[in-house]
Amino acid sequence: MTGSVLKKDGTAAVGAYVYAYRSAKNGLRGPADFAARVDSAGNYFLDLVEGDYHLVARLRKKGADSGPPRPGDAWALFAKNPLTIGAAKVEQVNFLLQGGALPRQARKGSLTSGDTGFTGLLVDQNREPQSGALALAYRTAEFHRMPDWTSMPAGPGGRFTLFVPNGGVYCLAARMSSRGQPRAGEPYGRLGPGEESCREISDGEMLEVGEIVLQPYR
Repeated sequence: MTGSVLKKDGTAAVGAYVYAYRSAKNGLRGPADFAARVDSAGNYFLDLVEGDYHLVARLRKKGADSGPPRPGDAWALFAKNPLTIGAAKVEQVNFLLQGGALPRQARKGSLTSGDTGFTGLLVDQNREPQSGALALAYRTAEFHRMPDWTSMPAGPGGRFTLFVPNGGVYCLAARMSSRGQPRAGEPYGRLGPGEESCREISDGEMLEVGEIVLQPYR
């Protein structure tokens, strides 16, 4: 596997590492099965054996190659985890790092891969991208509870991918956190008012829903 790892400003993430895990059960934390260091040009080469891998790139603030995630680290997940590596094949995978804590993958409600779900943009009232915001999916338009499914944080351009386990009707919202009730002033938005926030999808469908606008919660 080969590719590049860039910082948010587009420069090479020199000293970052790309990690490959055979299993995501530990939240892509702890020692990886395989790892490769990014060179001075922002490129890496990771020599793997055949199999399925969950991929993450990390640039640790102090340049370490191991240890728990810490404030100031930057990271990026491969959007289509897990990646299947075949014999005598070279896969191209590029990463664009973002800041903040790497979400805990193992918790119920966050899927890091799949073929069913939603894509779109999270923006504020001025149509500025809301990097780090979360898209939330509910089985009904009752939003005053924990979401059923949560995306990974939106990237620097505000784009999100929200995987769900199967087709059906889902009602979409977005905020900066998935826990508790939104607080006054917290950026929050829904795809539409009431039932207009809901969309029906089929198994194997990735539906583009456009923009969800986040505004200060009242």
